[in-house]
Amino acid sequence: MTSTLQSRKQQFVRDAIFDAAIDLFAANGFDETTVEEVAKAAGISRRSFFRYFANKDDLLAQSVLNYGAVLAEAIEACPSDLSPLEVVRETISTGVKHVAAQPRTRQIIEIAIRSPAAKRSHLSRMIDVEDRLAEAFAGRLKSSSRDAMKPRLLAGLTLAVMNSTIGAWFTEEHSDLATSGKQALATIARIFRDK
Repeated sequence: MTSTLQSRKQQFVRDAIFDAAIDLFAANGFDETTVEEVAKAAGISRRSFFRYFANKDDLLAQSVLNYGAVLAEAIEACPSDLSPLEVVRETISTGVKHVAAQPRTRQIIEIAIRSPAAKRSHLSRMIDVEDRLAEAFAGRLKSSSRDAMKPRLLAGLTLAVMNSTIGAWFTEEHSDLATSGKQALATIARIFRDK
């Protein structure tokens, strides 16, 4: 089997496990759902589950890590002549499109709200995402470290705007993510113009 075919097959199984898990977490609760139940619903063995995920926390965190990869790639793909604020805007735009294309976003947020363990899993991976974004900004800025102030601030700002955007959409302050993202960026601009 070619590596491309094998990787597609692995992604198909990974997606089947993820979808089965989210359905079970939404219906029965994150804490109440076992790995065995997820494996059975996905049509695989318990042993096969552990070939793809270390545990339920790792499974739930996959969407966060994918989200982080999309944001980091957006930062890296921006033209070199854009200012840091323009890069943040472009990254937010890409992030909003990515989140809007994920049919399970609302379910994942609801699962994290209902389960402290699921929320901890989500938040622990957001630290990894922030590090990845800081690394991407450091590369653009020719900074020596992702821990330098400027890349760290830009990463934090990007995530703060994304979190506010998703939160306003989730609570139905804005009916769609695109509008929510535009409003979040406009609010940031107003904040910085105020004296």
